[in-house]
Amino acid sequence: MLTWAKPPRLVVGIVVDQMRYDYLSKYDPLFGPDGFRKLQRQGHVFTDARFNYQPTVTAVGHATIYTGAMPAVHGISENNYFDKDIGKVVYVMEDPAVVPVGSNTGRCSSPHRLRSTTITDELKLRHPSSKIISIAIKDRGALLPAGHKADGAFFFDERSGKWITSSWYAERLPDWLQQWNERDQNRKYLSEPWNLLLPRSAYAMCTSDSTAYERAPAGKPWATFPHFIQADDWKSFTASPFANTLTKDLAKEAIVRENLGRDDVTDFLCISFSATDIIGHAYGIHSLELADCYARLDRDLADLLSFLDKQIGKKNILVFLTSDHGAAVNPLFAEDQQMPGGRLEADTWLATANQFLGQRFDGTPLVAAIMEQQLYFNDSLMSAMGIAYHEVAAAATEFLLKQPGVLCTVVPKAGLSTCPPMVETALRNGWVPDRSGDVIFALRPGWIDWPHDYGTTHLTVHAYDQHMPLIWFGWKVRRGLTHRPTCMTEIAPTLALILNLPLPSGCQSHPLSLPLKK
Repeated sequence: MLTWAKPPRLVVGIVVDQMRYDYLSKYDPLFGPDGFRKLQRQGHVFTDARFNYQPTVTAVGHATIYTGAMPAVHGISENNYFDKDIGKVVYVMEDPAVVPVGSNTGRCSSPHRLRSTTITDELKLRHPSSKIISIAIKDRGALLPAGHKADGAFFFDERSGKWITSSWYAERLPDWLQQWNERDQNRKYLSEPWNLLLPRSAYAMCTSDSTAYERAPAGKPWATFPHFIQADDWKSFTASPFANTLTKDLAKEAIVRENLGRDDVTDFLCISFSATDIIGHAYGIHSLELADCYARLDRDLADLLSFLDKQIGKKNILVFLTSDHGAAVNPLFAEDQQMPGGRLEADTWLATANQFLGQRFDGTPLVAAIMEQQLYFNDSLMSAMGIAYHEVAAAATEFLLKQPGVLCTVVPKAGLSTCPPMVETALRNGWVPDRSGDVIFALRPGWIDWPHDYGTTHLTVHAYDQHMPLIWFGWKVRRGLTHRPTCMTEIAPTLALILNLPLPSGCQSHPLSLPLKK
């Protein structure tokens, strides 16, 4: 690849939250010609793009895509982690030094725990007149792609039903977004019930409309269509495909009102579609609800691509579409289909773990927390009792390997591993010394760490959580397929090469071999 004298006027990064690679083929019968199919047929598809770490979750995925670094380097270790210094669970975006802007009920969130620059940071540092705008329902889906220097990072406050930002970026919303909120634009997306977009016969890839694998809405025995969203129930709204449509429409408004892509200095628009994840958690990967969400997202993408072409021109925009993680099969569904798998709740093991270790260490409660497939030691007690770290590590490993669904363990500080090499590498890539647990454990294929019978989750080392779509479209992209193994950390250095930018500070990867026209 050469460096380019005239890079694209606008880069549009699209992350579809919880989208497995196989959804491109699974839901293809539901797609029209101008959304996912257009991206694949006119763009370049990397068919074997993967994250190479655990934990595969939203915050970590977005940080990895935009920094080109593994979690061990960029520092975003989880959505939530146990902070040993204060003895409690911390949300990774939480920042008491900032306030929400646009609502007094929103989260106090910022990217302050992100330890690497992002590709958007590097663009802003090189070209201060470049505009960086990021939009998502989830704060972590907006703030981490935005990086540290964005012009705007906007996320949805489900308490007030308004779009907000963090004081990290600005003391007030831009006028156009303030006007959007004041006109109560979001409320029109609540005006109709959620029915199937297509005839029921089109959804042959789904289970029935009434199964035990889904979360029933309040007041209903089953999760069946139509779904009604009560006025001002913005939390339920985010679990509907209309939240994706709202995100798309706000992105279109931002393109116009921020004049994105209007000059020869590259701008960057980050969009994360969050509803796919929220719906997947609630209803599972075989549900009608998730399939219909993708049918509707396909139309949203078609509208967005058409809008971009009319406003800026396909030859002037570079689009990439990917995901932050995948999802597992619901264990009840797996059992009914005679497939391996199961469900555990590791955070309920704390008392049992301390009882097990206490038999060897005079009853001392040496485990401080178990969460997100990680076990944290009580360092102060270990030090006070003079108990050797490697002895506790060995006992904790023995305890975990006795639990149903646990595949293997890694204790990075003690150099201990019971994992096969590829799994060990993935666990070490996701380990952040001052934020991650002392013992990391991987689950057997098909097992999930999840407190509900319904829906599903993610986080593991397995392909259904790691294998992502990665499609490039527009500008000078040559259409086609690349089948070689690709790491998701290769996205940011590819953008750095195209935009003639330095690599993000934590980036460890080489660029993709993305075929481009001269």
